[in-house]
Amino acid sequence: MLRVRRRHRDNGGVVVNREVVTYDGLPASAGGAHSLRTKNPRKAYESVQSFLDAAVLPLGAPEMSFRLWAGGPPDIADRFKACATAQLGGPHSVQRTSTEWRVRSENIDAALDALRSADSGAVTAHGHPLAALIWSAQAALTDPVTGRPYTGIDADAFGRFAVDGYGRLLGASGVRAAFGTTASSLSLWLGFPADDRLHDAAAHVQKHLPVRLSAKHWRRWSVTNDGHSYRATKITSPLVS
Repeated sequence: MLRVRRRHRDNGGVVVNREVVTYDGLPASAGGAHSLRTKNPRKAYESVQSFLDAAVLPLGAPEMSFRLWAGGPPDIADRFKACATAQLGGPHSVQRTSTEWRVRSENIDAALDALRSADSGAVTAHGHPLAALIWSAQAALTDPVTGRPYTGIDADAFGRFAVDGYGRLLGASGVRAAFGTTASSLSLWLGFPADDRLHDAAAHVQKHLPVRLSAKHWRRWSVTNDGHSYRATKITSPLVS
């Protein structure tokens, strides 16, 4: 049986969807991100870009930065700092725990080459990558049939309902990747249609994603009875249901 795509109109007359399914991969309580399982930052970057090309439409230009964490071997850290300054100019953020430079699209290759040239000693005192290219973008999943974002799955369709205090909005999707000296990771916040399109939408994402979607971090969001909010219920992954 096909699920009816239910909508209601809010007090302002805006059509607002009643249901959406989200995937949070992975929340901080579960490690914060999927491991891309490669020590080669360029290979990790290319795998994420391939996924984006096939299944995701970034909304606007991505935000990119080169981040150098404190607590690593001073000689390696100094080389990274000198290289980043030569290629990118002065840092735009200097904090106790990290220094960060903005990265333009024409500097991506140089940043990846610098990360790839580092040896296994390019880690912090806690064993984490000493430096990384951070890539993030607001996005929309694309329908494999049309190649365009799913109809009715965007922040406006859900009244720009805030999921948390970190800027995430129901109906919107986001992708954040860290391509590091010794490891790379991918964080996902994805909004799927909560109807007959759900299984195919999830299968399309999994087909092109360089990691395996967790079975545990899926939620169906439904509008409350008063129509002013949404509540979430954990569901089984649509890939196993």
